[in-house]
Amino acid sequence: MPEKEYLKMTINVLARMTAADEIRRQKRLGLDVINEKVIEGLIEQRQHLENQQTQTLKILVLLVFLSFVAWQGGNIKIPGTGASIAEVPGFLEISLVLSALTLMWLPYLFLSIQIYEGVIQSIVKQLSAQNLIDEDIVVASRMPVQLFLKYARESVIIGRKNGFTISPHGKAYNTILVGLLLLAFSLFFVFLFVSVLVIAHLGLDDEFLGWSVYLLCWFVICVGVIAISANFVNSRYEMDFNHLEIIEPPADQSGVAG
Repeated sequence: MPEKEYLKMTINVLARMTAADEIRRQKRLGLDVINEKVIEGLIEQRQHLENQQTQTLKILVLLVFLSFVAWQGGNIKIPGTGASIAEVPGFLEISLVLSALTLMWLPYLFLSIQIYEGVIQSIVKQLSAQNLIDEDIVVASRMPVQLFLKYARESVIIGRKNGFTISPHGKAYNTILVGLLLLAFSLFFVFLFVSVLVIAHLGLDDEFLGWSVYLLCWFVICVGVIAISANFVNSRYEMDFNHLEIIEPPADQSGVAG
């Protein structure tokens, strides 16, 4: 009977483990290991997605602001014309639809960035394993990463015993630091989600067009929420070791269901 096991993991962890499995397969078959050009290409694509994410976030904040001004009957003048945004037919509806579409696109960009980062880290880990180099440092030398998150962990170097042990007070401080930052970012996105829906609910006319835009905003934002949840939802995967190289389940996603 084939040796099989079941593992619960997110799509990000799946990307890491699949990339590691491909590296092991290449080594076993005596094929050329992924070279630096491949890693540089992956890093370049990740940076491109990060730039898109930054620009999209700026556009989203501007669109939500313009939607609020139009809802309140503001008289911001459109450059080159004598009209205000409130006088443009359908401006509120258009800005709300664009805001909702941007809210949907942001989570997909974030998810893609996390998958790219996972694949890059997994490849670097395999290539640097023989030198016992901390893969986080190698990755940080090639692309911008939030190193403070690494050093705020209790286990700074994954897979190797730390030479430093943080005090309970220091551990509590780091937990609060990272937790508050994550909470602030989460509340910011929740605020944007709620703002779009509140403006759509209170500002749109009770007619076919108004209801169509309102329902479209709800649908698009729900799609975005599903995309966000993909970063955290664990799916159950069947692992067939007849088709996989020997893999080591990651420490943070090692819940196995028989």
